[in-house]
Amino acid sequence: MIDFMKGTKRKRREGVWELRVYVGRDPGTGTPRQISKTFYGGSRGADDALRALIQDQAPSRTDGLGVTVGQLFDKWLEECERLDLSPTTLRTYRAQLNRNVRPRLGKLPLQRLTAKHLDNLYGTMKTDGLSPKTIRNHHAIISSALHQAVRWGWVRQNVAELAKAPKVSQQRVEAPSVEVVRTVIETAEMRDPRLAPLLMLAALTGMRRGELCALRWSDIDLDLGQIEVSRSLVVVPGGLAEKTTKTDRSRRVSLDPVGVALLTQHHAKTTGWAKEAGVVLPIDAFVFSPFVESTTPFRPDNVTNFFIRVRDAVGAPRVRLHDLRHFTATQLIGAGVDVRTVAGRLGHSDPSVTLRVYSHFIEERDVAAAAIMGQVLSPKKEPTTELPAG
Repeated sequence: MIDFMKGTKRKRREGVWELRVYVGRDPGTGTPRQISKTFYGGSRGADDALRALIQDQAPSRTDGLGVTVGQLFDKWLEECERLDLSPTTLRTYRAQLNRNVRPRLGKLPLQRLTAKHLDNLYGTMKTDGLSPKTIRNHHAIISSALHQAVRWGWVRQNVAELAKAPKVSQQRVEAPSVEVVRTVIETAEMRDPRLAPLLMLAALTGMRRGELCALRWSDIDLDLGQIEVSRSLVVVPGGLAEKTTKTDRSRRVSLDPVGVALLTQHHAKTTGWAKEAGVVLPIDAFVFSPFVESTTPFRPDNVTNFFIRVRDAVGAPRVRLHDLRHFTATQLIGAGVDVRTVAGRLGHSDPSVTLRVYSHFIEERDVAAAAIMGQVLSPKKEPTTELPAG
């Protein structure tokens, strides 16, 4: 009998071989399970047949026996892609799994994975200098993949639910000041008048970067002062792709007179640039485009790079493009706009997300509310009567 990887071959007689492959343990009894196959031919051909038999067992088996943790990740990522998960999110998942999880757990049989394995993994990641938030993100990815394995019947339990990922304290959102935002937009206007309106619209509406890049003139009703936000632009290998919004829902964002004037002026400029070049602006042209015909949008990463150059030029190196979204939210909450309205404007799937992210700003508004009620119900002072002197 000759050992070969996870299987064996045994010569029964000349030119006849019995191939056996270990495919894990029975989930119910724990006893080892094997499959066997008879091969007719020489020793080298039997080795090739055994290798193919081993490779055929996982992850193609529907019962999950013999599947490794790494093979589960592969199948789970394929399922995420089938369900149209964002290409950017998929790239992040693959990168995090390949960098920090596969090297340590990828070859481990799925049915042998325990919470202790995951606890050890998280401990090693912490020793390597990864932040609690990063480790918890990895934990969420692993848990999601194992949840899929439970649904497929590959394992009975999601052991990630028993593992302990580090706690992450809610970090206070730091939004830029009104002065910084104004300076950034004014500087952007001097550097590139095609992109400055995008930054202004981001600050006015709280729209995401990809949503702004995907915006077309056909999505905007200047008469009603409304924007239909239904798509987002993402960078994919080889170019760009349009997808639904982060929450897979469209939403309408209202514009005030400042926003209407901004887009009216920008539309006049883009129409003029197209006319000078001898082209007609299409009805569904992109609102923000590096080309006069406006049939190709700005790349989201190029928008970020432009913002970085501008914010560095004005001396605000810690401000991110995404902070314009925080600026919108905190300004609205500070002005007393209710959380549900703010959540709808930002495109949050649930107002609880808004409450969690901006809890400290809401607490500040609660202090102001308490002061108002104190003034309303404070005891009235009795007028004092002074006695005449002497």
